Amino acid sequence: MTETLDPAGWSPGAFRRLTRVTTGEGHLTVLALDHRDALRAEFDAKDPDSVAAETLTRFKIDIAQALADAPSAVMLEPEYSLPEMLMDGSVPGSVGVFGALESQGYNAVGSDGGVAVNEFMPNWSADQLVRMGGDGTKILVLYRPDRGSHTQAQEAFIAAAVAQAHHAGLPLLVEPVPFELTDAADRRRVIEESARRISPIGPMIVKAPFPGPGACAEFNDAAGPHPWAVLSWGVPYEEFRDQLAEAVEHGCSGFMVGRALWREALDPATRAEAIEELVKPRFAELCAIASRGPSVFNRVSRPSLKGM
Repeated sequence: MTETLDPAGWSPGAFRRLTRVTTGEGHLTVLALDHRDALRAEFDAKDPDSVAAETLTRFKIDIAQALADAPSAVMLEPEYSLPEMLMDGSVPGSVGVFGALESQGYNAVGSDGGVAVNEFMPNWSADQLVRMGGDGTKILVLYRPDRGSHTQAQEAFIAAAVAQAHHAGLPLLVEPVPFELTDAADRRRVIEESARRISPIGPMIVKAPFPGPGACAEFNDAAGPHPWAVLSWGVPYEEFRDQLAEAVEHGCSGFMVGRALWREALDPATRAEAIEELVKPRFAELCAIASRGPSVFNRVSRPSLKGM
């Protein structure tokens, strides 16, 4: 059988894998554990480079094992968590896996001291992620739509990631992270316009910070044909919970949560207690809120095969 697909469309494999990273109702309830620089800074803000790799890996294992099959997917990376956390069962087989592609995160700085253009991790690709057992891929992109050559370079990076994901048959989640925001109005404009510009490049899912109170309907329109989910962006848990509640009323299909969920569980001495008293109840509450939003399959069309 030979399949012929619209070049802008997603393959049957990517569509099938999207069901692996969502709930049975098509919601994204994703545990984010792909942090690297940002996680080191959480452990030691004054000297993040002193935090050992083993500390990061142990933390990720503890959180993933505690939540077990509660998430629809876990977001990991190949430096501290892949493939080890799949091989040892820290992530159950019933839980999907997103793998990060980018080598730089929130703290990326260019050689000139400005915000860097994102790069792919060396010796790593979407094809390798498939071989490691990944179900979807993701890129974090430091992005503003008004920065000329930097904006263009980041859009080229996104397009390259789209091409990788298409070739590997993986759904791609693009996370445009704004920077140097001046006020709430600038935040709203930048986040909304970022989605509007990135949408035609072709991500399957847009992952974005909360655009602001009263701004979700406009953001939903800006995301175009793509389902979207909100990230916690390090805000306190209660703030993120309320953001998610507003977002799902205006088209949001779920969440990707990291620091807002598990920040209080960083200390190994109190981790087990924090997980039981905070992390687990929080995640359950977020899942209940996300269930009120639309399914991702309301927007992602089933691929059509031709020439069978």
